[in-house]
Amino acid sequence: MTSLHGFPRALLLTLTSLVVAGCAPSSSGDETSAGFDGLADGWNQIAAGDHTSCAHGTDFSFWFRPASTDKIAIYFQGGGACWMGEICALDRSPSYDPFVDETDTPPATGIFDFDTDENPIRDWSVLFVPYCTGDVHVGNATRTYDLAANDSLPAGTVEIRHAGNTNATAALEWLYARVEDPTQLLVTGVSAGSLGAAVHAHDVAARFPEAEVLQLGDAAGGYRAPDAVPAVLASWGGQATLERVTGQSTDAWTFESVYLGEARRARNLRMAQINYHEDEVQLGFLAMLGQRNVRLLDLLDANIDDIEASSSDFSSYLLPGARHGIIRDQLFYEAVVDGVRLRDWTADLIAGESVKSVDCAECR
Repeated sequence: MTSLHGFPRALLLTLTSLVVAGCAPSSSGDETSAGFDGLADGWNQIAAGDHTSCAHGTDFSFWFRPASTDKIAIYFQGGGACWMGEICALDRSPSYDPFVDETDTPPATGIFDFDTDENPIRDWSVLFVPYCTGDVHVGNATRTYDLAANDSLPAGTVEIRHAGNTNATAALEWLYARVEDPTQLLVTGVSAGSLGAAVHAHDVAARFPEAEVLQLGDAAGGYRAPDAVPAVLASWGGQATLERVTGQSTDAWTFESVYLGEARRARNLRMAQINYHEDEVQLGFLAMLGQRNVRLLDLLDANIDDIEASSSDFSSYLLPGARHGIIRDQLFYEAVVDGVRLRDWTADLIAGESVKSVDCAECR
């Protein structure tokens, strides 16, 4: 979950359906669906509607790149999280991105580099779901958080619209209305988007039961804080989302729970993760959740052990270092761990092949 830097943000884009200038055009040889009529090649920004909202009441929109009609990638953007006044208020120490604006335009690197033949989703249609609600795409509540006085600011309150589930659902429903029977779907994301992808992948797989659905989470596998997570979920109003998609009570829910075999009611869903072994952003948010002076590798190991004990087809790829996220970067094509290239490992996963987890011997 990436921290937000650089307030104030630029003015929001006008939220009407439009083509974002400068993005790579579609390269698929497939004929596009009639559901894609009216969309330009490359990225189209779509207004999501009045029922959606970012954290402070500004508008939410999403992006779509039309190409293949039977291979669809769904990317959930990251951008931090907030669950108490000090990290929710924009004039304090905000730890999330509260707006959808021009800084959220999909990049042209990593899995978004559609000009390279190396990209395993080069010819796929892509739905890009931005993130502006501080609730890892699962919230369903408006909350008022207290603010303590400090040397420069008085005590007060801040209201946050945790509408992550509403926003994600609006983007997904837009897609569902235009795609009937895809054969393959990739549901992925980085940081907070990794957690959102892990949750919403269950709904995507249930919606398309004949399709092969792969969830690939990047940079969120170490959040093991069972004493704190239920209260955070309650502040977001996220329990209903999680109980709906996994069929599990959230009383003792942790972020790894959504990966467990008993949560996967859709048999066509496979799940996987990528993590850096000392991810400094994950460690920062763990500290806010009360997990201080911990080794991220220990938490990653514990989570992955629990998941693998309940799921025979789960795979993970561990990278050395403290970076945060890789699939959106050009490093995605360069990284090699223990002789296994990340790009090739990911391509094999997407192709439905059985892959072994990559453990990173130098990280031990």
